[in-house]
Amino acid sequence: MEVVMHHTVQRLLQFLPPPPEGGDMVDWDQVHANFGWRLPNDYRDFVAVYGMGAISDSLGIATPPFAGYPCVDHLVYERSYPPSDNLLRWGTNEGGDDFLWRCTDADPNHWTVAVLTRSQSWHDYDLSMVDFLVHLVSGHITPPLNAQLTIDPPTFESWREEDRRMRETDD
Repeated sequence: MEVVMHHTVQRLLQFLPPPPEGGDMVDWDQVHANFGWRLPNDYRDFVAVYGMGAISDSLGIATPPFAGYPCVDHLVYERSYPPSDNLLRWGTNEGGDDFLWRCTDADPNHWTVAVLTRSQSWHDYDLSMVDFLVHLVSGHITPPLNAQLTIDPPTFESWREEDRRMRETDD
């Protein structure tokens, strides 16, 4: 059986090479059973291809827990569904800017992206999470962030690579 990748993830691959060790395998049924969350299909494919990590060492992308998950905190940690504020943070940067879904539709595939800057200004994008990343890394949008992404060329570093680098510097 051929696995079909979400078209926005296929577009993202044109701008952002995935990590050599691949993404993370999340048991999405278990995430739903344990936490009540169903997440957008483009995000699920993003996690399978890229996993938890950071774009251009700046924009950190969160995931739900998976086998071997290295942290306590995760995407849906202490976040009940449906969220009372209709928001779920999927990313953050070192400038204190948050990247969130507006969870205003029962179908997560209709959630859009909101950016909340450290200075508490909101910027909404009528885009899915991965489509937002495509526009971001291709230079089609430039959100007014407190920390600018250096994306020339954009890179993705998985949590595994970061962990490996940290262990090497400790030695």
